[in-house]
Amino acid sequence: MSRKKVQTYELLPCPECGAEKMMNAVGNCRLDDGLIIRKLRHQKCLACGARFYTDDAMHRIQTEREACRIAYAV
Repeated sequence: MSRKKVQTYELLPCPECGAEKMMNAVGNCRLDDGLIIRKLRHQKCLACGARFYTDDAMHRIQTEREACRIAYAV
């Protein structure tokens, strides 16, 4: 039986809305270009839904985007 990790909340204001409801999250993220990154660590504001990515997450996004570009190149 697997246990779901409890999400932790940061007392940091959201850069978008200013609410102090930032949550560390791990989940699937659909980017504006349609690319889906599975199990990506990021921060999410519980008030407005804005997502923010660390340098590690951005590196993973770039790596997966490049892999998709190569896979679909004709």
